[in-house]
Amino acid sequence: MAAYWSTQEQSIRPACVLTPSSAPEVSVALKALAGSCRFAVKSGGHMAQAGAANIQGGVTMDLRNLNHSSISPDQSTVTIGPGLRWGQVYTLLAAYGLAVPGGRSAEVGVGGYRLGGGSSYFIDHGFGCDNVVAYEFVLASGAVLNVTAQAHVDLFRALKGGSSNFGIVRSFTVRTFKLNGIWGGNIFYQAERTVDQQLQAFSDFAGNKEYDTNAAMQMSISFSPSVGMNQPFYALPQVNPAALHSPQLGNQTALNTLAAFAVTNRALSPDGSRQMTWALSFENDMQTLHALYAAFDASVASIAGVAGISWSLTREPIPNAFLRASARHGANMLGIPSNPRGNPRVLCDSSFSWTNENDTALVRSAGLKFLGDITQSAEQLGTLNSWVDVNHADPTQNPIASYGSANQAFLQDVSRKYDPTEVFQRVVPGGFKVGLARR
Repeated sequence: MAAYWSTQEQSIRPACVLTPSSAPEVSVALKALAGSCRFAVKSGGHMAQAGAANIQGGVTMDLRNLNHSSISPDQSTVTIGPGLRWGQVYTLLAAYGLAVPGGRSAEVGVGGYRLGGGSSYFIDHGFGCDNVVAYEFVLASGAVLNVTAQAHVDLFRALKGGSSNFGIVRSFTVRTFKLNGIWGGNIFYQAERTVDQQLQAFSDFAGNKEYDTNAAMQMSISFSPSVGMNQPFYALPQVNPAALHSPQLGNQTALNTLAAFAVTNRALSPDGSRQMTWALSFENDMQTLHALYAAFDASVASIAGVAGISWSLTREPIPNAFLRASARHGANMLGIPSNPRGNPRVLCDSSFSWTNENDTALVRSAGLKFLGDITQSAEQLGTLNSWVDVNHADPTQNPIASYGSANQAFLQDVSRKYDPTEVFQRVVPGGFKVGLARR
């Protein structure tokens, strides 16, 4: 089971692996499994925690053969299967001068990214889920639905962030847009010497009242050793645009294709290590950004001696232009309103990797303390946002509840309607659940 990002998932041994190739095969498999044994569903297998897309002693339904794709005659949409990886999708679309919002790493799967919301580089297009116009969807009963803004409207909305709580998507039909090249790459800096400049540059970029919507940025800091890395991205073939200038030590930016850029990102976080991720969000605020850096710096001592440790933290702006683009495409489930005070949000996610199982308790303890420290700081500063990105959440977090009580209640209602026997709540243990009361 090597086709997983984390060693935790790779080490699980299911009793059986199913690889359906069509909606009828998914339908038959679901009807057979729903009342007989526990099972897992795998698209790309890029979650950190054990059991997210694999299951010990049960049945893993691997969607890798649902790797179909087709572009509409007018090229306004593309239909893609959940077995594809984003590098494959970008390569396919590049031949037509097209793109869609998708995962940043070539090996991330289409399915989990789309169902979890999906942040992206493309500010003018909102979250990845906002760009889906139709789902071919298989219920636990085996029924196959065409889910759109006009048909099964409640399920259509629920699938925009509701994760794997309702059934299995056999295909996504997604809006495309023109893209004829990008500029971006990695810029390195010495964290301790330039931290004040870097944080100010990040905050100014995120909060620019005349935000350039072609521009996106991820700011990372890592231990092994302590180095900072900015990853600017510009959705036009324009070198070093003014919106993305920052102090730097080394520069690996270039004109590129989206597909090649995603392959480069894959190399930053390869398969084959034990993994831990968590996520939180807060307002763009200099005090909070400094508190985050201080918490990161304080966390390093406890893990510095761990074999194969990589300890990194990434921040990316969620500018109000991004949220407005999201709203234009209709409601998703994430519950992130534009800030009435005008400050954009910042998404922060961790990526911790290590080699030995014996170090797992130590690394997880340090990682959760780090999360607790920055959460407390943001709460005290009044900048913490409730939203937790389901695609990077730790099992101790509750991303579905973070969408707000009304959205969680809506998801629970949709679950009861389309999965009345609670197959995807009880028989599929992986993933984050909508929180139905136990009968």
